[in-house]
Amino acid sequence: MINFMRGKMNRKNFYRLLVIGLIGLIITLFNCAEEEPLSPQTIRGKIIGVVKPFGIKAQVDLKQGSILQTVYADSVTGIYEFSSVASGVYNLEFSANRFGRQVLNEVMILEGRVTTIRDIILRPLPEQIYFINPADGASGIAVNAAIEIQFTTLMDRATVENQFSIYPPTDGYFEWETNSSGNKLLFHPGDQYITNHSYTIALGNQAKTINGDTLAFDITSAFSTESLKLVSSIPENGATYISPEVIIYLSFNSKVDRRMAEDSIKFSPPLFGDFKWLDSRRLSFDPGAYLASNTQYTVENLDKLIDIYGSVLTGKNALSFETEPLRVIANFPANGATRISRNTSIVIGFNTAVNQASVESAFRMTPQPGNWYFQWTDLTRFQYMGSTQLQANTMYQITIQDSVCTDNWGNPLPAEFSIFFSTGN
Repeated sequence: MINFMRGKMNRKNFYRLLVIGLIGLIITLFNCAEEEPLSPQTIRGKIIGVVKPFGIKAQVDLKQGSILQTVYADSVTGIYEFSSVASGVYNLEFSANRFGRQVLNEVMILEGRVTTIRDIILRPLPEQIYFINPADGASGIAVNAAIEIQFTTLMDRATVENQFSIYPPTDGYFEWETNSSGNKLLFHPGDQYITNHSYTIALGNQAKTINGDTLAFDITSAFSTESLKLVSSIPENGATYISPEVIIYLSFNSKVDRRMAEDSIKFSPPLFGDFKWLDSRRLSFDPGAYLASNTQYTVENLDKLIDIYGSVLTGKNALSFETEPLRVIANFPANGATRISRNTSIVIGFNTAVNQASVESAFRMTPQPGNWYFQWTDLTRFQYMGSTQLQANTMYQITIQDSVCTDNWGNPLPAEFSIFFSTGN
């Protein structure tokens, strides 16, 4: 009995000692955790990137609501770096003097990682302006081209128009468009810009968005206009198969000195006709007579033309076109016609003035009616007629020989002309 009691007490002491030992171990571990952390110190990330154009010393702000860090891009390479950034999601804001601001949202930084940002290109425009057309420094701009300012948001139109200016002063009117990017302002010159001249447009910083935000700075943009040019011609340069009855039209981009134009323009082969002006930019020349067939004509001395601003025509000094060959453009009866009246006469018309003797020599009618003759109604058209009736129910053939028939300038009919018709009862 005594031995049993002793064994029971020993077990109790054992458990008591075990509990005390465990408590001591926990206290020791807790004290160690305070002196030496179980996890290592947090490793921070990096951000690196490039801002263009180089040399503008762009400011880069790291933000989470407010600015946390600011660095400046290298003035030579454009490289910037945030060397110690806690993991998280940030916004980056890029800015430079007289350059539009850009914001890059939701940039994720991971522990111990380097985050490389795509190249940022700042534009020399306030952030509310997407582009200006013509671009700064553009040349050869059309004298009637509209000036375009594309905004990135909706604008207070009255303040924009009030802040817009152009020098030299130019009459014109505004037009507005709305697209997916925002508003677009267009300024159209009322008449035209001066040719071969420099212009500067400006937009003051008090131009406002519909929310009342103003531009960060004034903007200016310069361009130069084109010289006097031939815009179009009828016939076009190099055109072929042009009717010998053509009237020549010339259109210019600027108001031409009319007297200078009429005195300067020459034609080869020579043409003698009349100039007519639809307005100071559009000129026509009517030769007043048929042109030779199958012949190249050249309008010369265009480079001697000047406009009312003194700009000399550039781009073309001449243009040429070629007339179509001599051909029959009208005939009666029609080829293949049937039941033609026995009292009819034959009518033939050409596309230009012809040598009548050559035509009559080249003309054949089979069967040949008796006592028929030629009667010319003008330089291009004749009737072959007579008092003798054609034979009834008969097939007739008309031919004009190509080797004999010529126009007034000796250019021959390129192929024989031939038709058939038949008479009635």
